[in-house]
Amino acid sequence: MTRGMENTDSAIRLRLIDSTLFMIDRDGIDGARLKDIVEHANMTTGSLYWFFKNRRALINAALAERFVRKMRSLTDLVADAFSKDADLGDPMLILNEITVQPNQPDRVEARAERVQVLAAALEDPVLAKHVADIQRQLLTQISEIIKEAQIKKVVRSDVDPYAVAVMMQSTAIGLASVDLAKDLMPDLAAWNHLMDVVVHSLRA
Repeated sequence: MTRGMENTDSAIRLRLIDSTLFMIDRDGIDGARLKDIVEHANMTTGSLYWFFKNRRALINAALAERFVRKMRSLTDLVADAFSKDADLGDPMLILNEITVQPNQPDRVEARAERVQVLAAALEDPVLAKHVADIQRQLLTQISEIIKEAQIKKVVRSDVDPYAVAVMMQSTAIGLASVDLAKDLMPDLAAWNHLMDVVVHSLRA
């Protein structure tokens, strides 16, 4: 098998990725050893290198797979919450949910993971396609929520729904740049007030 065919046997590849995620959760990224990963997957080191160029490529693929799974879960939740049969309520609350309380540990961790995946995707065309596909799906769903809110005259009709969706996603990614040091994070009350102003400006 050539390097360009490294994704043809998805079942074996996925087994290695699942094993890697297990080891990352147990021992951390630095502690996840190839020996433990292949033993847990009941495979050989040779089979690992058949699919992945090196340890870093395997770790990146595992983190990317986790990211894609989380994003798929999020898109499913968004779809369920804002289905035709669901009570839309106040759709602008989704913006608050994404942007407020940026210093929560789970959100900091999620942003760090997302940045790692995006960085890895720049060097991996297969990964880039997976991430772009799931990102496209999420942005489309959020855009539909905004369109529905415009129909119900909750959101201003002169704003582009897709632009709002991208703004929401970009805000979350941008916050990763201030996660590098505690002193870079803005005052929480000031940040939340700013987000309230942004949401208010979008209301009809």
